[in-house]
Amino acid sequence: MSKQLIVELLCISAVIIVSVIVMSRNKRNSVSVGLRINGFISGLLGSFLIMAGTVKFFDPFTTMFASQIALSELPFPTLARWAGQLGEIMAGVLFVLSLMIKQRFTPKLAKLIFYTASGLTTVIMLVAVYVHLLPGVPAEVLPLQSKPPVLTLIVLGLVWLNMYLYIHKRHVHQ
Repeated sequence: MSKQLIVELLCISAVIIVSVIVMSRNKRNSVSVGLRINGFISGLLGSFLIMAGTVKFFDPFTTMFASQIALSELPFPTLARWAGQLGEIMAGVLFVLSLMIKQRFTPKLAKLIFYTASGLTTVIMLVAVYVHLLPGVPAEVLPLQSKPPVLTLIVLGLVWLNMYLYIHKRHVHQ
């Protein structure tokens, strides 16, 4: 197992552990299971996206990400690199923000923040699926060194599940 793969797995494990701790803390509150799951997924996505965007500032991740962009021949490679990296961090911050201070926002602003984070993450993950599926992009420069976009599809599925739960809880509580 390569050093890069070990670092990736350690980062993902840390995100999951922190999210489980936060979820267990919320268990004591008198909040429905659906709302707790929605909060857990938002926290998991937020912390994962912040971590994923931030590690791309450091080697070997910065080199791998630059290689992905170059080999995928995305238009405007420098812009695509910064948009992907900062987009992940911004989406993660918005997910965490939607959790931490939602009581201070108007319902309309909270909804906008949540949907912006979800939409931004969806676009980023769809581009990532495209990059994974290109034959010219080798597995060595992809997350978890995996050619099938497994992690990307898991994140995308979590975003969509989270949106479903968010919409469902809004209809239940109106």
